[in-house]
Amino acid sequence: MARVIAAAAGLALAAWWLLRRASPDPVTTTGEAEAEQTTEAAAPLWTLQDLIAEQMPIMTAQPEPDTAAANEAAFLLMIRKAEGTAGPNGYRTLFGGRLFDSYADHPRVAQRFTNKAGETLWTSAAGAYQFLAVSPLPGGGSTRANTWDKLSERLGLPDFSPESQDRAALELIREAGALGDVRAGRFDQAVNKVRRIWASMPGAGYAQPEKSLDALRLAYLNAGGTLA
Repeated sequence: MARVIAAAAGLALAAWWLLRRASPDPVTTTGEAEAEQTTEAAAPLWTLQDLIAEQMPIMTAQPEPDTAAANEAAFLLMIRKAEGTAGPNGYRTLFGGRLFDSYADHPRVAQRFTNKAGETLWTSAAGAYQFLAVSPLPGGGSTRANTWDKLSERLGLPDFSPESQDRAALELIREAGALGDVRAGRFDQAVNKVRRIWASMPGAGYAQPEKSLDALRLAYLNAGGTLA
């Protein structure tokens, strides 16, 4: 609403300026008026339509805050649906479906799995967005992926609570250059930019099951998201 008011004020000022340009200056002499008219003839005046066009980006450049927030929430829920963590226990779900008990920190539980390419790997994925963190291995050593550790330190996250997980997920989206697309409803572009972050995204390329773009778009719309 503030942007619309600002744009209206700008248009009112533009109209006043055009009227002022069209009215003769009462203190200008005939010779000065002739010189002024000659100068003006050399540089065509802007029309009101030109000025309106200049003001339009002010009204359309950014989505309304409520729309942007709704699109963020819908996009996050879409990711949870793709990752299989959209249920009531999604924020405390380990890779494979088991649950952890405490939100004090990332659970740091390493699990083995075999991907579609037949490779046996370790993963520490946990939470609604399946964050990876350095986790101890049963035979000694630890996993190396430290996505959660870096995000937690950078954002000053106090725990692994649902709120902290949401903040970290939005930071990953921002790092991928997709947060503006998410807020504006440019859904396909946003998914393309984050596809390497979550293995369930179309085109992720991690030899794990991927969702179709159409299915994800439907999940996003059902969650209250809008499309640009």
